[in-house]
Amino acid sequence: MARKIGVFESQQQVIDAIEQLEQAGVTTGELKVLAKDAEHSRRIEAESDVHADEMREMAQTDDHQYGHGYGSLAMGEAAGFGGPGTVAALGAGTSGSGTALGGFPAAIAALTLFDAKEYSSSLHALGLDDEETEICSEALSEGSLVLIVETDESKSLMDKDGGPDLSRLGAAEAVFRGCGASLIVAGA
Repeated sequence: MARKIGVFESQQQVIDAIEQLEQAGVTTGELKVLAKDAEHSRRIEAESDVHADEMREMAQTDDHQYGHGYGSLAMGEAAGFGGPGTVAALGAGTSGSGTALGGFPAAIAALTLFDAKEYSSSLHALGLDDEETEICSEALSEGSLVLIVETDESKSLMDKDGGPDLSRLGAAEAVFRGCGASLIVAGA
């Protein structure tokens, strides 16, 4: 499978890209939308026929499946905060305020630190390689949206010796550029 990945800052950009991709002959089965959470995906799902995978939900499902959630003591160790008592210290904050790391609520600070890392296993499960996972994790943790076009087209249709790329992935890249993608990645 070959893929093209576009990173977008707004739901409207993704909706526009989906419409244009479908007009260019890309089927909904070749499209995948990744969003940080339901807040970042609701409009896309309402205005297009493409489901958006909510990475926070997928990561939480993975955590629960493997027996460790956000409240586990191992969380502090995984982030390099120190020993098993660290999460309790983060939760306690100063003066019983429930804050940590410069006054941020402890839960928000912990989630911010884990966003990129928590998405990795879910993104790998979706078939992304290490580089794609790193790029998508960072984009999603910053609130961006990811649109992936994945096809089983022959590589022979793609750009050869400086000629035009006549594949659906070539069309996808043109659509991504036209719809304002902040980053375009040529996937596997």
